[in-house]
Amino acid sequence: MKTSTPLPIIILAALLSCACESSRPARPDYSAEAVPFTQVKITDPFWAPRIEANRRVTVPYLLKKSAENGIILEADPTYKTIEGAAYTLMSHPDAELEAALAEMIDGTIEQLIPKDPRKEWTEAYWDREMYPGGHFIEAAIAVYQATGQRKMLDAAIKIADCLDSIYGPGKRHQVPTHEEIEIALIRLYRLTGEERYLKLAKFFLDERGRDTHPKLGENAQDHKPVIEQTEAVGHCVMAMYLCAITADVGALTGDPAYAAALAKLWDDVVSRKIYLTGGIGAIRFHERFGAAYELPNLSGWAETCAAYGNALWNHRLFLTHRDGKYADIMERCLYNGFLVGVSLKGDRFFYQNPLKSFGTYERFAWINVPCCPPNVLRLLATLGSYIYARSEDDIYLNLFVGSRAEVKLPDNQVVLTQETRYPREGRVKVAVDPARAQKFTIYVRIPGWTQGQVMPGDLYHYLDRNEEKVKLAVNGKPMDLVIDKGYAAIRRKWSGGDTIEMELPLPVRKVAAREEVKEDRDSLALMRGPLVYCAEWPDNGGSVLNLVVPGSAQFQAEYRNDVLDGVEVITGDVNALERGKDKGTSALTPHRLVAIPYYAWANRGMGEMAVWLPTRESKARLSPVALPDPIARVSTFGALEKRITGYNDQSDDICAVYDGVEPLNSADESSLYYRMKPPEGKPAWIEYEFKEATRVSSIDVYWVDDRRFCRLPASWRVLYEDGGQWKPVAARDAYGVEKDVFNRVTFDPVKTRGIRLEVEPQKILYRPGQGGPPDAMPIKKEIAWRECGVIEWRVK
Repeated sequence: MKTSTPLPIIILAALLSCACESSRPARPDYSAEAVPFTQVKITDPFWAPRIEANRRVTVPYLLKKSAENGIILEADPTYKTIEGAAYTLMSHPDAELEAALAEMIDGTIEQLIPKDPRKEWTEAYWDREMYPGGHFIEAAIAVYQATGQRKMLDAAIKIADCLDSIYGPGKRHQVPTHEEIEIALIRLYRLTGEERYLKLAKFFLDERGRDTHPKLGENAQDHKPVIEQTEAVGHCVMAMYLCAITADVGALTGDPAYAAALAKLWDDVVSRKIYLTGGIGAIRFHERFGAAYELPNLSGWAETCAAYGNALWNHRLFLTHRDGKYADIMERCLYNGFLVGVSLKGDRFFYQNPLKSFGTYERFAWINVPCCPPNVLRLLATLGSYIYARSEDDIYLNLFVGSRAEVKLPDNQVVLTQETRYPREGRVKVAVDPARAQKFTIYVRIPGWTQGQVMPGDLYHYLDRNEEKVKLAVNGKPMDLVIDKGYAAIRRKWSGGDTIEMELPLPVRKVAAREEVKEDRDSLALMRGPLVYCAEWPDNGGSVLNLVVPGSAQFQAEYRNDVLDGVEVITGDVNALERGKDKGTSALTPHRLVAIPYYAWANRGMGEMAVWLPTRESKARLSPVALPDPIARVSTFGALEKRITGYNDQSDDICAVYDGVEPLNSADESSLYYRMKPPEGKPAWIEYEFKEATRVSSIDVYWVDDRRFCRLPASWRVLYEDGGQWKPVAARDAYGVEKDVFNRVTFDPVKTRGIRLEVEPQKILYRPGQGGPPDAMPIKKEIAWRECGVIEWRVK
């Protein structure tokens, strides 16, 4: 591609949380300022190839997909793609890409801006277009920063001005469903200095939880005023955007109430609701937070967009408090829960990121809600902004990424050149070169995981001890390590040629979760530095869910150039649960475990994967290849048609009903279950055919209730085969439809060759044309059949 003339960068510091020096109002702001990515050149052996794949593969791929699928259907992904592509232009001028963006921008403006926005947006814009409108504004700012062209920015200002004329005190009191527009308005305020954009963003923020209509509820964080919220609830991406904008408004107004609320929300997340990978969001229904300690591995949502938002939020919290614990969470997200969202090549993606797979989940090329790929693009293109920060004459080193940064101090400029092979190796060297010798402080983050803390909060802990210490030296002279708020402060008069050297110990560590995390009981995970590891099928003979880690197991790290473009793997001697020759027995056999970094899984096709490995044989899983005695065959009617959407439906399998697994609860999606939705008016059924006539007197059934579409049945009954006919048993108990327990029914004993579980799903009422499912909606209603499902069916 041809190179264009140099791009204007006079206001690039406004990017993300960094305000433009020339237009920043004289008001409160963050106590630290990120060094913009335009002043950071990444040369890191870990991140540079990912950033290059992002520029060369992901950008053109997403632009192509946006063109193919149309802006009307996928407006916000298109705008985010434009934004991310503009960021790559800032670091790598490209005339062809700039021309392609200009063409796409013309199309977006034509489709987004109505002829009379004041009239057309008054009734509909707030709930239909405000979310993509926010992304349009962010994209417009990025394009202007990259190219100096105002066409898209002028349209963005028109949108913001229209919103300001409709909403606010004395105007319409409604809040956006998604908290994106507020982020956009703050960025537009930082760019233009127009106070009304800040005031409108603050109005939308403060209006949540008030007496507005319609009431969006807990899922959209509209259940309480923001400053009164103490628990992270609802849609995780919305929650992260809300937290980000709350941090912005708190910084720009100086009101401590916002920071106090965020402290409570952050504590709730890191102490009860975050995955080891930094991912958040346990429940697929509404892509939301679960209850405290509810962290299923197989069905865990952990959306890539939520990890993106979590990194942004924690970055803002660092800028507010200059505390390393926020950078610790940011780092965990970046290397694990976020980076897993894109393939090594850069053209395949994950929407949700489970910590376990039965082998039926894979990366997608494109889905009907392609929100995550452009967030990958945006963050990788701006990664440099998260590495360094400054506050007056202090410099903060947050991430260990090989790079060259130009840091502006009030009356000096400092070039920092960082060399490292982190996270493969723990050695970090930073050359400090100020324009003139001067006394200032460099704060070097000492990760919490080097100090015996898996991550902030007490949700996870190490099972082993590590006696290795962090080593820090200046100009080759060792320093005593004094840590304050997660940083080692080095204050001295710095001159050209000075160096900081640090050695971070990177042993393999065993990690356990709190006892309250039910699914992770009697299990452990492996970590090395900031990286979470997983066992994946290609390295372990095709299966990993059958592995068992003995308490005495020791693990080592070794670099393998031929695995996944070159990674540090973890190896160790464990056991594997294997079937005997008769297929009816099983035994533990020695196995050499090979574990890979979690971010790299699913780059070699579909297969089993697990982050948490059992320490007890009873938690290991063998796929049922034979039916248990006395069952000879399983038949069914009313199976739910599989939906191929890129979402995680890997739990659904008929063998669930006889696999012998004890469920955690009726919403347990980390084990197999079986869903049914028969034709309307007909019952679904599952039938066991016995090898010979068998005496049966009771059954136990554990129902699915996933809190979404698959709910408890309306009714059910048991039938037995008698002379070619199916007859109901003479039940002695009521047919229970209780969740979270086995529902037992006893009946007069029968001797039969077959027993059938017949289920009638619930009927639901819904509004025609909605496709779907609230339990009841006003106006005209139609009848439909719910899904129902069985986790386990046992016959006695």
